[in-house]
Amino acid sequence: MQILNQLGLMFRATVLNQLTAKVRLASAHYSPSRFSAALTGIGNQEQQLANRFSQGRLSVDQLYRQASRLASQDVLLNTRLRPDSDCHEAVARQPVATASAFRSVLVRAYCTATEEKKQALGVLLAPAMVRARARCMLADAVWLGHITRSDDLLAQVRQLAHLEAVDSACPLDQMEQLERRAGREILHSVAGQQPDGPDEAWHAVRLMLGSAASALLPAEPDSVRPVPPSWTQLAAHARSGSGVPDNFEVFRDTMGGAVDDALALREPDVEPAEQVCQCTFELLEYIRQQVKQHALIPPRSGDPAAGLRWEAHADRLEREAVDRLLLYRARTAAAAQRGGSSSSA
Repeated sequence: MQILNQLGLMFRATVLNQLTAKVRLASAHYSPSRFSAALTGIGNQEQQLANRFSQGRLSVDQLYRQASRLASQDVLLNTRLRPDSDCHEAVARQPVATASAFRSVLVRAYCTATEEKKQALGVLLAPAMVRARARCMLADAVWLGHITRSDDLLAQVRQLAHLEAVDSACPLDQMEQLERRAGREILHSVAGQQPDGPDEAWHAVRLMLGSAASALLPAEPDSVRPVPPSWTQLAAHARSGSGVPDNFEVFRDTMGGAVDDALALREPDVEPAEQVCQCTFELLEYIRQQVKQHALIPPRSGDPAAGLRWEAHADRLEREAVDRLLLYRARTAAAAQRGGSSSSA
């Protein structure tokens, strides 16, 4: 039976020149020549879509639908399948790769389009729209049951978090922190799209989300460094949902005091500004680790306002810490440059 299926795919791919057959043949019965033929076919169709859009023969909606189908073929081509595999399911389990391939098709059309067409297509390629579309596709894959293992979800979240961090053009030394924050935001977004119905129906999915959230947490702070009592107290407040201020400035001052407590117990090993930034992240991650998924993925039952408010404050505080460090480095570099100019004069 498998031989007959393969012969049917070969006929459709070579005689009928069907792209779907070329992709399925290369994926399920791989050979370099088959892969090359399928890849060339995808590239040709991308170019055809771009030309038709530029010439006004495709609307934005039509381009969107056809780009979506072509993106699925691109993902399928890079997936090794068994002859009896479900192609649709194989693509549905890879929402991040699908979103990335879809974006690539739109970018190719954008590059060859007229200025008027670029304005219409630019909305779909705006960073916020790209991010929202990828997160929505991931949420659909989770809640529709295509992703059922925590490891698979975690791989998708980390892949998407990395892409978002790269798109933000952040400094390389801040990439890990930004990816971790993006990962938490992605899980929040996925959890917030739970379909209607009793929580019991989604219990397994929420356990998977909680497990992925816990895996995103960094290791405990260095055991050689003592943990001040203020850190333990703040973690207890976050766990219980009490003592989370509405006002961000109050939150910032409270966390700043706890950072000072920790720095007073340490020997300075880096520049003060960098030490404050690093300790701020350590404090927030220590609290998250104590709270674990109850803070990262708030339950649907009960009032999640305190946990969500804490996370919003913490994310803002992390951004401010990074901004202060970057400003400090810029000023230091500028001062050094002025000093060098004065010396040469």
